[in-house]
Amino acid sequence: MLNTKVKDFMQHKLPNITPDTEMTTAIAELQKFKLLGAPVFDNNKFLVGFISEQELLQPLMQSSYFCDGMVRVSQLMQTEVVTVHGDTNIIELAEQMKPGKPKNYPVVDGEKVIGMISRADILKALYDNYVNCQTHI
Repeated sequence: MLNTKVKDFMQHKLPNITPDTEMTTAIAELQKFKLLGAPVFDNNKFLVGFISEQELLQPLMQSSYFCDGMVRVSQLMQTEVVTVHGDTNIIELAEQMKPGKPKNYPVVDGEKVIGMISRADILKALYDNYVNCQTHI
């Protein structure tokens, strides 16, 4: 487990969500990719924010009730984004996640986003290691 890195369990495919993406499109993308949240990119593919189900829930409830117009991701996204490097040890990140938020991290290599890792991905890594240990006892 000491050699298991974030990049070994991260999700590589990510939706293309920009600040101009409409809220319902962002929701559809999160559902399509089975994510709780996703990075928001500018036109040059630089990370400019993060959007999660939590930010989308209340505006969607209001828009659904009042049949309001379009809400853009830029109005809802977090601009302070916590990232993790792909070479980070999975145990280290699990320890960092224990207190609660965030539950999802964009994985970076330098300034480039190379994937996403969630609490569920870390749980899978730990579970796989546990099962492997049990079969070798």
